Amino acid sequence: MVIHNSIVTVYDIEVFPNCFHCCCKDSESSDIYKFEISKRKNQLTELVDFFYYKNNNRMFCGYNNKHYDDVIINYIIDFYYKMYQMSYIEICQSLFNLSSTIVNDKEEDKPRYRKWKYANYFESMDLLTLQFSSKLRVGLKEMQITMHYRNVQEYDGDFSSYIPEDKIEDMIGYNVNDVESTLELLNRLDYYGKNPEKSAIELRKFIEEEYGINAYSMDSVKFGETLLAKKYCELTGISKKELEQMRSPMDYIPLKDVILPFIKYKNPKLQEVLEDMKRQIVYSKERKGYEKQFVLSNITLSVGVGGIHSINTPRIYVPGENEYIGHADVASMYPSFIVQYKWIPRHLGEEFWQVYSGIYHERIEAKHSGQKLKSDALKLTLNSVTGKMQQETSWMYDPFSVFKIRINGQLVLLMLVDRLLALGCEIIQVNTDGVMYVAKKDVYDAIGEAIKEVEDITRLSFETDRYEAFYQYAVNDYFGVIDGWSKSHDPKLIERKGMFITENRLGKGMAPVIIPKAVINYFLTKEPVTDYIKRQTDIRDFLMTQRVDKKFKVYWGETQVQRISRWYASINGPFIYKGAEQERDHMLKDSGVTILNTLDDTPIENRKINYRYYISEAKKVIVNFTEQQLELF
Repeated sequence: MVIHNSIVTVYDIEVFPNCFHCCCKDSESSDIYKFEISKRKNQLTELVDFFYYKNNNRMFCGYNNKHYDDVIINYIIDFYYKMYQMSYIEICQSLFNLSSTIVNDKEEDKPRYRKWKYANYFESMDLLTLQFSSKLRVGLKEMQITMHYRNVQEYDGDFSSYIPEDKIEDMIGYNVNDVESTLELLNRLDYYGKNPEKSAIELRKFIEEEYGINAYSMDSVKFGETLLAKKYCELTGISKKELEQMRSPMDYIPLKDVILPFIKYKNPKLQEVLEDMKRQIVYSKERKGYEKQFVLSNITLSVGVGGIHSINTPRIYVPGENEYIGHADVASMYPSFIVQYKWIPRHLGEEFWQVYSGIYHERIEAKHSGQKLKSDALKLTLNSVTGKMQQETSWMYDPFSVFKIRINGQLVLLMLVDRLLALGCEIIQVNTDGVMYVAKKDVYDAIGEAIKEVEDITRLSFETDRYEAFYQYAVNDYFGVIDGWSKSHDPKLIERKGMFITENRLGKGMAPVIIPKAVINYFLTKEPVTDYIKRQTDIRDFLMTQRVDKKFKVYWGETQVQRISRWYASINGPFIYKGAEQERDHMLKDSGVTILNTLDDTPIENRKINYRYYISEAKKVIVNFTEQQLELF
């Protein structure tokens, strides 16, 4: 891979009190370079030459390297001439002290290494910060599991202790494995170049070319915030430093002051809910403050500062001959509110609205003209604002404006629900920005008119679609068969959410996808789950994991194993536990397991899979659907 006319070189370091090691791999040639500072050898000069003096147009890439590896390499380069005069043990202990300061991450210690964090001795990109905002970040081992990397390997020694000389080669093997997995992740994010429109790397290349922002180490929210700041400063002439000091704090917000005057209902229960909401004064920093649950016709709903959602139990919706399942959601709800009502951070004034609305209309034009990379980049920008408006450290902080968006979004959906109920519809679910319902075909036109009426009142636009069937387990756990599937069997027409997602997503945990696959297949084809599960041949569909806090150990039977592992239910494996030696909790109660941290080519019929476990779990889901369905009649 080449970026900025530089070869991307993946790297990772390991730091001990008596040993330092750095492994690098060229993404173009696949050559591996190793640099060691220990009693065995001192490759300080070779390391500094590779990263700095004889860089040869390399761009370095790591995982969490911006906050750790880069800092230490910058420190080495900065003090190279001094270190050149030092013994290997003095160098290693100096690096170990810096490493410990970074890892402990105390606020008062950050100024001690800030210089090297922001040094520019070499160019780099960070695949951790590229993918995730700070609250969603996961370690490289969790990433290895969710990407089905062939070898999930934890170092089994103590990084805070001297490493024995005879263990250094094992540590280097671990170091190389981390580099190999980081390179594979880099290729995944580039989709191997086969589909540039879906590539996170290609998107960032476009962002840099189009907007002059180096976003190779930025998640989507950070990029959006950066582009908005850039355009706002260009328009107003204020400096970035001035901008970063601006805020509109407001601790207590009377909801009557944020609710739009045209919010009205005919349904008595909705009238009652609206009046109750207007009486509330909420604390803006408490995300789980005011909440009200109420029963409306056939469904229980919850509204409040955390958003709107229905409270659902398992149920199958298949429309009768004279019925259909409809879905209506507000197109780009939050950005549309900002543009239509100028609900911007108040301290940023009309100029911010000009910037934001300009991006909004530019994005619509890009989407309609097929400029997908541009459309995606601008969508990220538009969606970054509401989260930042409730973040005290952001220059966009304005809880009053964001409450206008969040509260009125809920109430607008209830305006549509009000009209749907009046037309005899049954509400399936309400969530965030949309309403799903079952309706008689003879009121189809009347529903269209009701949607148009809400659009005219609110100046928002709704998007609608139809479903052949909908399987609702909980509000965020469902799968739906979109209109047209029965004719084409196009898998893209099966919408999956929550527990019914059938693909492991990078960094999002791993449950055995064989279970939702078998359940969905059963309802679509009536094939028994036993038959479906037993004919599958990909062991990856059966794998699972569980996040374990660093304070716990993991035991497989009586054997302590690495904390981050993947496994499958088996008939010949012991149980897996977490905890202390005398106090352990099951990580999987209903079956023993086989740990599979190294993927191999063993035929699936030889893996001793506990099929009963997976079949039982799938049947539990089906039974919950069918039993709840029977209780309705």
